[in-house]
Amino acid sequence: MIYTRFTIGLKNNNTLIGNSFNEAFGLKVSVSPNPARTWVAFTYELPNKESDGLIRITDISGNVIKKFIITEEQGQQVWDTRLVKTGVYIYTIISNGLSKTGKIVIN
Repeated sequence: MIYTRFTIGLKNNNTLIGNSFNEAFGLKVSVSPNPARTWVAFTYELPNKESDGLIRITDISGNVIKKFIITEEQGQQVWDTRLVKTGVYIYTIISNGLSKTGKIVIN
């Protein structure tokens, strides 16, 4: 099966429509705590038993702060934020041509 990544700038109840589309095909992620101080846990599930993926974290200017390579269909990745400046960060989880994006607040 071939999936196409959709990037849609429309919003529906503060959720990007593209994120909902990608989640419907099995790409799921939850982030907690958010806001955070010392760590953030990404709990994820990749689509169609996929075991390859990436979590990319950028600052508000688009500079890549951290990348995590995912090698399991589902699991949890913890980000130590103790050395990160206070602010808003954007995370994107990518797998099999699908992606889901959200924001993290570090206090």
